[in-house]
Amino acid sequence: MLTYYDQAFYSSNGVNLGSPTYYTHAVSSAKGAGYGYSINDGPGGLHPGVIEGLDPRLGSDFRVNSMDLYYSNSSWFSISFLNNGDSTFSFWNEDPLAKYRPEDLPEREWVVKKFKIMYGMNEKEIEAYLPAENWGVNDIFFEQVTITRYPDIAAIRRHLLEESTSSTFDAENSAGEGGSTETFYNGSEKIGSISYFVQAAEISFKEGSSTYTVHIDRLGGVRLYISLRSDSSGKKIPEKEYRAVFKRIFTDLGLPPEKVDEVEFEYGKGFW
Repeated sequence: MLTYYDQAFYSSNGVNLGSPTYYTHAVSSAKGAGYGYSINDGPGGLHPGVIEGLDPRLGSDFRVNSMDLYYSNSSWFSISFLNNGDSTFSFWNEDPLAKYRPEDLPEREWVVKKFKIMYGMNEKEIEAYLPAENWGVNDIFFEQVTITRYPDIAAIRRHLLEESTSSTFDAENSAGEGGSTETFYNGSEKIGSISYFVQAAEISFKEGSSTYTVHIDRLGGVRLYISLRSDSSGKKIPEKEYRAVFKRIFTDLGLPPEKVDEVEFEYGKGFW
């Protein structure tokens, strides 16, 4: 028989500690401080090798998960990168539930140019993935295909930098979890984005009947979480108390305790 119970929790927004060196220090300090910890290598992706401008920010062991290249706001293609170096390629439009129609397709020459840059393919090789005779045919549906050629991430990123007038780097939305996205714009139009992953860790400490967890990644991003004991729905911990616990944990891990004051917590209940 299954038993269902309520469990209360606190979760925080993500903040950045200001330096990627905090990650290594926190992980190495966790064992000595008697904390439980686990390393998260994240989802699939490939190691792209050295990329100018990224290694100082992401470290030498980051991975690339996926990439979107935009022909327009309503037409683009997406590529996901597998651990073995293969890629999965698919077209998208602004309605994710709609069947992709030939009239939604970007110009083939535009797609071919991106393939040449990313995979170093010639016209004959590209034809196997993007048959010219199918382009614009009403009864053709472009399904996801697998590309068995190792991509040149550095080359396509240089191309996006050359084509763009500005770019942004967002790691805050997944702070502590290891994800980040670099987005490229030409004026106000998005022309591409690349999703990266860096190693992350969960460091936990039990205080009474509650478990305090610090999620931290190599970018210096941190997110905090507290899980109360089972059947704890409706029960709460005074804010002053749980902030004091996290400040003590931060001190033990060599992290700046004052950063705990910048974190905002939300209280929630779950059914398990």
